[in-house]
Amino acid sequence: MKKYFYVLIAVLVFAVIACYIVTLKSGDTVVSNTKTKTAITRIVDRKESGKLKKSLSKTKFSGTAVLIKNNKIVDSYVSGSATDVDKNMLTTTYEIDSLQKVLTAGLVMNQVNKGKLKLTDRVNKFIPDLPGSKYITIRELLDMNSGLSMKKMKFSGNNLSSAELLDVVIDNVRFDANTKKSGKWSYQPVNFVILSEILEEITGKSYKQLFDETYIKKLKLKQTEFAYDNNIKTNRAYGYVVKGNGDRIKQNPNGATVYSELGTGQIYMSITDYYKVISFLLNGKILGKNSAAKLYLPGKTKYRAGLYTSRKPFYRLANGYGYGFEDHVRISQDGKKAIVVFSNEQRKGRNNLKKKIDQLSKDYLNR
Repeated sequence: MKKYFYVLIAVLVFAVIACYIVTLKSGDTVVSNTKTKTAITRIVDRKESGKLKKSLSKTKFSGTAVLIKNNKIVDSYVSGSATDVDKNMLTTTYEIDSLQKVLTAGLVMNQVNKGKLKLTDRVNKFIPDLPGSKYITIRELLDMNSGLSMKKMKFSGNNLSSAELLDVVIDNVRFDANTKKSGKWSYQPVNFVILSEILEEITGKSYKQLFDETYIKKLKLKQTEFAYDNNIKTNRAYGYVVKGNGDRIKQNPNGATVYSELGTGQIYMSITDYYKVISFLLNGKILGKNSAAKLYLPGKTKYRAGLYTSRKPFYRLANGYGYGFEDHVRISQDGKKAIVVFSNEQRKGRNNLKKKIDQLSKDYLNR
C-alpha cells in the first residue's frame, strides 16, 4: 500500500512541475532575479496562443508583444535584437515615448485627488507668463484642445533643467485664440510638458520623484527607469532607425534632448510593467474609480488624457514613436483585455506594424 502511495505522490509532484513549466515561454524564468521576473501572471490559452507571431512576424518585427485577457498574459511574441549582443526578451525595457502621456495624466489627477489642483484651474495660476495661460484650463491641456502649439526644438549638450525648459517653452510656444475658441484638437506634446512643469510647481518635487512615488514604489515595478538614469538597472534595448535599404542605425539622443521630453517621452519600461500601470489607472486602483472615470472616460473628442478612442469596437489606444522606438497599446476601458507591442525599430516608409496591430485589435477587442 505504501508503495502505491509514494508512486501517487511522485506522479502528482511531476504533474504540478510539468504544468508550471508549460506556462513559461521565452523571456520568463523561475529565478528571483528582478530583471527576469514579469509584473503580471502568464497562463496557457490555446485559443489565443500563436496569434501575435502569426501577425507580427510578417513585419520583420523586433521587439516584445503580449495579448492580455482577464489581466493575464495569454500570448506573447519576442523577436529581434535588443543590443549588439543581446536578444529581446519579455523583460526587455523600451523607451515608451508618447505612451508616457497617459501616465503623466495620472500624476495630474493624483494631485487633484489631494486637493492641490483642479481640472478647471486656469494655467496662469501657475505659469502667468505662458502665452494664453489665462484662457487655458488643466483639462484642456490634458485633452490637447488648448490652442497651444510649438515646433520641435533642437537641444545641445547633456543637461537641461526644468526651469530652463520652461523658459524655452514660454519663448517659443504659440497660442491661437481662434483655435482655442473653436475647441479644435491638435496633437501638441508641449501641453504635457506644461502639465509636468505645473506638477513640479505645486508639489515642490521633481517629475521623477512624483513618478517614482506614484508608480515605481507603490506598484513595485522592477523594469522601469528614466532614460537619463546613470545607473542602468534594467535590460534596456537600443533604439534603431531602419532605412529602406535595410541599414539599421542606432539612435543616441543627447542628454538635453532627453530632458526636454519632460512628461512626454523619457521613460524606459518593460511591456508588463507598462500594462500593469495603465490597467491600474483605468480600473481605478491608483486614482479611485470616480476619478479614473472623470479623467479618462472619453467624451465627444477623440483624445482624452493621453488616450485615443476607437468606437467600433470600443477600446482605448495610444502610439509612441521616437529615438528608434515604436510602441502601441490597445486596451479595454476596464483594463482587462489589451494588446501591447513595443519595438526597438522605427522603419522608414509604410507603417506595416501599426496596421497589423490595428487589424488584430479590431478582432481581439471586439470579443
